[in-house]
Formats: sequence, structure tokens, C-alpha cells
Amino acid sequence: MRLIKPLLLITLTFWLTACGFQLRGQYKFDFDAIKLAGMEKSDVYRIMDLQLEINGLKVNEGVKAPLRLNLIREKRDRSVITFSASGRALEVRLTYDLQYSVTDANGDYLIATTDLTQRRDLTYNDNQLLSSENEESNLYQEMQQDMARQIVTRLANLKVASQ
Repeated sequence: MRLIKPLLLITLTFWLTACGFQLRGQYKFDFDAIKLAGMEKSDVYRIMDLQLEINGLKVNEGVKAPLRLNLIREKRDRSVITFSASGRALEVRLTYDLQYSVTDANGDYLIATTDLTQRRDLTYNDNQLLSSENEESNLYQEMQQDMARQIVTRLANLKVASQ
């Protein structure tokens, strides 16, 4: 009986590694610093800055960065997709658009101006207005975090020539 648990654990570990399962680790970048520019007072800037630093990049420090991540514009949209019989909103679709680009130290585009779009549906309740507004705010923040992770993944795939 004592032998079954370790044997089961070893078998499970072997099975997970055999199917290609791998924990998500930090990305490996061809560069160690990046300049983050545009939309400095926005939430997405703060989230992007944090995501880059979590992944080991120096952001906007005194060193000359080989890359520049330009946050160009963001747009939030909210549209009603379902109404009740009395004409009240029952379901709302939230859309978040972010436009960005990446250039090298010479100003040449490594990632041309790109639009990212995320959508989330929210069941809306007029009787619980405050909780619906909090949930809407949380969904927008979740979309921003997801987009920041997508951009970091794209940055990790860039091959930067040594300066």
C-alpha cells in the first residue's frame, strides 16, 4: 500500500511530461531593456509596465533600450445585446481595443501598428447597479492584463540584432 502512492505519482509525472505538459515560465528575450512610451497615465500603461518587469526586463531605465513599445490608443465600448420585455438592458457586451507598435533603436518597425481586440459579455442587473459596475470594471482590467500578456509573448518572439 505504501508503494502505490509513490508509484502513482511517478506514473502521473511521466504521463504529464510525455504529453508535452510544461509549466509556463518566464520568457527569454533577446534584449534586457525596453522603452515603454505613450498613454503614460492610463491603466494599461501601468499593467504593461508591471508585466514587462515581472518578466525581467528593465523598463524606462537610464540605459539605452534596443526596443520601444509604443502604446498608441485604447478604446472602450459598451453595447447592449439583450433587452428585457420592459426595455431594460439584460446583457451587455464590453469591447476593449488597444493599438500598439514596436520599433527598434533606429525607429524601424519590428511590429507594425497592430490592433488587439477583446470582448466580454456581462449579464446586467439594474437592481444591483454597484456590483454590475464593479464587475464591468474588473472585466476591463482582465482584458487589459490579457492583452499585456499577449504583447509580452510577441516581444519574446522577436529576434533583435546585436547593437
